Order: sequence, then C-alpha cells, then structure tokens
Amino acid sequence: MKKYNFIAGIPCSKLKYFTDRIKKYIPCTREDEAMALAVGAYLAGKKPLVFLQNSGLGNIVDVITSLLKPYGIKIDLLISVRNKPEHHAFMGKITKKLLKLLEYRNYKLVM
Repeated sequence: MKKYNFIAGIPCSKLKYFTDRIKKYIPCTREDEAMALAVGAYLAGKKPLVFLQNSGLGNIVDVITSLLKPYGIKIDLLISVRNKPEHHAFMGKITKKLLKLLEYRNYKLVM
C-alpha cells in the first residue's frame, strides 16, 4: 500500500480490516464529503486516500468530472464492491464500467 498521510471515507464492514489497521482516518457521512476533504488535503500537499462502498460511487461522479479531471487532481480510492442485497445489485454490476467510462484509474476494488 502506498504511503498516505490523509485518509477519509465511509465506514464499511467489508473494509473493517483496513480501518482497523490504520492509525487514524476521518469518518464521513457522504462520499462527496470525503472527496472534498481529500481534495483540500491534496492541495495542501498531502497524499490522500478515500475509501467507500461502490454503492456511493454515484455520489462522487460530479467531483471527479468537474474538479479532479479538469485540474489533474489525483485521489486514490479504495472501493468495496457489494452486489447484495438488492439495492447494491445494479451498482455492483456497473462499478468497473463506470470507473472506465470516467477514465478513473486511481482505485483498488475490494471484492
């Protein structure tokens, strides 16, 4: 794992092994909130990481397309992929396709 000095994200049982290992992170209530904090950290010279569930990926599309991409800001994502229960099924099916469509390469999926 890369050396990160700023970590924010949405707590998730699939990523518990990760959050248990790191010393500190900022828990957020929404994915776009975590991204906003990470962008601020990036602009301040930090190396940020944002973790989230794939069901919240839609909440950061605007941040990616209107802020990260135009200004070359690179925020690494750690994304837990969920396919069940039913409300996760569709996003589980399109997560990789959506990231490809967004031309987003700074991510790792946790299945």
